[in-house]
Amino acid sequence: MQECPSCALEVDRTLNVCPYCAYEFPRQTRSRTAMAWIMALLLIWPLLELIKLIF
Repeated sequence: MQECPSCALEVDRTLNVCPYCAYEFPRQTRSRTAMAWIMALLLIWPLLELIKLIF
């Protein structure tokens, strides 16, 4: 279940449009998800290196 940002109704994740207010949920592609993971790892890596230096 996901919450509609327009009307706050709980909507099934398989639906692309809210049945109450007709809000269209944005589609997220696999490449965007992969890029988000890569960016997260690139941001966390320097922090881990800094922790190694301190401890």
